[in-house]
Amino acid sequence: MATLICDERSYAPFTLMEYEHAPGSYCLMLPDGRMGPTLDVFAAGGREGGGYAWADVALQLMRGGAPELEARLGMDPEAGMFVAYGRDLEALRRLGELLRAAFHDHEQLAALVRDAPFEYD
Repeated sequence: MATLICDERSYAPFTLMEYEHAPGSYCLMLPDGRMGPTLDVFAAGGREGGGYAWADVALQLMRGGAPELEARLGMDPEAGMFVAYGRDLEALRRLGELLRAAFHDHEQLAALVRDAPFEYD
C-alpha cells in the first residue's frame, strides 16, 4: 500500500507516492491507463510505449541531463507500468519533473524515444 505524498498534478500523469509499509521509501509511477496520449510517439519510433519503453526514456533523460540521478534511484518497470523507486525523494521528484515535461512535449519525447537505449524495452 502506498500513500500519495503530492497532489496528482505536480508530476501528472506520473504519481509520486510513499509506501505506508516502508516509511521513507518512495515510488514514481505511470500506469498503462495513463500512457495513451504518447503511444503514437512510441510507435513512430518503433517502440511499444509501455513501462519498459518509459524506463529507457528515463535513462536517456538522466544520462543526457541529470546523470547524478541514475545512481540515486532504481527502476522496476513492467509491460503495463513504469516504476522508479528509492529512498531519495528529491531524486524521484527531479525525475518526475523531467518525465512530465517529456510526456507533454511530443517533439522532445520523439527525440528521446529515437535515442533511448534498449536496456529495458
